[in-house]
Amino acid sequence: MVDCRESRELMSGAVDNQLLKNESQGFYEHIEICGSCKDEFDLERLTKAYIRRKITLVDVPYDLEQAIMAQLFAEGGLEFNPGFFTQLFSSSIFQPMMAVAVVLVLAVVLFFANKPNLIIPTFPGEQLAAVVTSQQDGLSLAENNFQDVLSGKFKPQVTAIATADVASFLRQNAGYSIPLPAVPSADWVGGSVSSQNGNKVTHVVYKMGEEYIYIYSFPRQIMNAKNISLPQNCIDTITKSEWYWTEDSDGDIQAVWSTDDYVCIATANLEKKNLVAYLKTETGVKQ
Repeated sequence: MVDCRESRELMSGAVDNQLLKNESQGFYEHIEICGSCKDEFDLERLTKAYIRRKITLVDVPYDLEQAIMAQLFAEGGLEFNPGFFTQLFSSSIFQPMMAVAVVLVLAVVLFFANKPNLIIPTFPGEQLAAVVTSQQDGLSLAENNFQDVLSGKFKPQVTAIATADVASFLRQNAGYSIPLPAVPSADWVGGSVSSQNGNKVTHVVYKMGEEYIYIYSFPRQIMNAKNISLPQNCIDTITKSEWYWTEDSDGDIQAVWSTDDYVCIATANLEKKNLVAYLKTETGVKQ
């Protein structure tokens, strides 16, 4: 197993899937027990995903390139050699490296200067692994999805620091509004929208160190035998505007609640009292 210093040296290679087998094993074993390195790895992975999606390389006019380089060297009191730098800047290797370096600097500046509003979209094709395709028990589905969250298979379509930004994304892409709990201690909040027999369902994840909350939401109208089912005692409880509590097969706590329009299932690997504290201010239901 590697230590924190070695982990940071290997981090860029891990993000780009370029580690040797022994390096990869040591790195991932380390971040399983080191929350600080795992948070840093998550941020670098999300930042690079954003860069890959947004970056565009353009050809710089020759005269402009020469003028800029000459000015830079003049200010530094150095002699400018056009031939060498023309070859350097026009090389297929240097251009992508330079562009990535510039965008990385801008991304870091943006992160620290405007952290509450940082939104990092991932690749459009990265979806939640357990997408509903037929009638399923909602509690089991949420449990399976939560395991995908813990294993890293969950790839949110958008990741942000502010919960309101994720809520806005879900409202625009799902077509309905979901009041999400504010979790000030969250490292990040992720959100995705998928389809259940033509109906939009949403997925939200809060990461707090090694603790996670996953909220699966769907329109109440699709809670039927064709789409998503719930135990009858659960339906009876949420119909009375109360929380239904249960524990999944892995010992994680689950809470279900509903309004006239939608049903939410929260699954978390934290104590019930802590989940209550996060949920009670937003759900509008009784414990």
